[in-house]
Amino acid sequence: MNSLCRACGKNKLFEFLHLGDMPSAGGFLKNLKNIDCEELYPLPIHVCKNCCLIQVIKPIDAESLFKDYSFASSTVTPLINHFEKFSDWLIERFNPEKLLEFGCNDGILLQPLEKKGVTAIGIDISHNITSLAREKGLKVETGFFDIENAEKIVKKYGLFDIISGSNSFAHNEKPSTILNAAKLCLKDDGVLVLEFMYAGDLIEKLQWDTLYHEHLTFYSLFTIKLLLENNGFFVFDAEKINMHGGSIRLSASINKRPTTESFNNLISEEFDKKINDLNTWINFGNNIKNKIDIVNKTLYEIGRNKKIWAYGAAGKATMWLNACNLNYVEAIIDESPLRAGKFMPGTHTPILFPSELKKNPPDYIFITAWNYADIIKKKESWYKGIWITPLPELKFF
Repeated sequence: MNSLCRACGKNKLFEFLHLGDMPSAGGFLKNLKNIDCEELYPLPIHVCKNCCLIQVIKPIDAESLFKDYSFASSTVTPLINHFEKFSDWLIERFNPEKLLEFGCNDGILLQPLEKKGVTAIGIDISHNITSLAREKGLKVETGFFDIENAEKIVKKYGLFDIISGSNSFAHNEKPSTILNAAKLCLKDDGVLVLEFMYAGDLIEKLQWDTLYHEHLTFYSLFTIKLLLENNGFFVFDAEKINMHGGSIRLSASINKRPTTESFNNLISEEFDKKINDLNTWINFGNNIKNKIDIVNKTLYEIGRNKKIWAYGAAGKATMWLNACNLNYVEAIIDESPLRAGKFMPGTHTPILFPSELKKNPPDYIFITAWNYADIIKKKESWYKGIWITPLPELKFF
């Protein structure tokens, strides 16, 4: 366990929220024979009193988390659309000849870039997911993005115009390892582009359900700017995007560049909203406890007489099902073949393909993947029961 802040290095971490003992958010069970072997892990959430970086300081071993990973990005239509547009943005903004993406998953960004003439290389720790990428004909390495693998990549492919990472940078206990590897792989005028869930949206939308062991750090623009500068990078651009309920797309370089209007406006907005203020996070922790309690009690009363299913077996679902003791939810729907047929961590709720929903429709569907609620409801427009979303507010429709 690291007691030093990942951004500023100070020993001033303060626990403002504890979510109890939780299973690994992606620890889906293939069967129920080995329930006794399922582990629970404490999940305290800390904020640095010096810089206000939000961080999980008791991570689960990364090898066990990602070795047999149950999330393939290309099974989620909104993500396919996001990365198609992101590939266009990268080309229009920087016109790279060669790009390296760490945490590339199944090649959801690499594929559109290759089709548009960019040489796109990926690296990811997950053996099963990188196999999927290579089956598509993509150039993907398996392993951590560290100095050792960076040296191998440079020897094999040369230096890169762009190093990118989307929703993977915050998964690392030691972000400096990635940044040192990036510096080794980048050309002198190259750019580091990161997409990550934004601490500002975490507060505004009360997105506590993303606070699990896989997501070790939640950055504001101020805190990630501090981290990058401490590791030899200078942020020159940042903008809000809608990915994963609210994220930031950031650009940084080894040599200083003029900052954009978007970057300057976002820094000012953080100051105005007191996002990097200790009391803001203490209040957030208290609000989360109330939110969990309300959902817990409301769904319990409904579940006493009505049948409830859930929709979206991602990490958010693990958090809601376990924190609210939703053992009475009969099933959860998910279209990913990496999840359907398995059982949810902790509650052991069976995960079913969407086709099963029509066979036995419940009275209520609790959309754990609430950020995709409109898409899910449109897809299942035949359903005449009641939908429930827990965030940004508990809603029945």
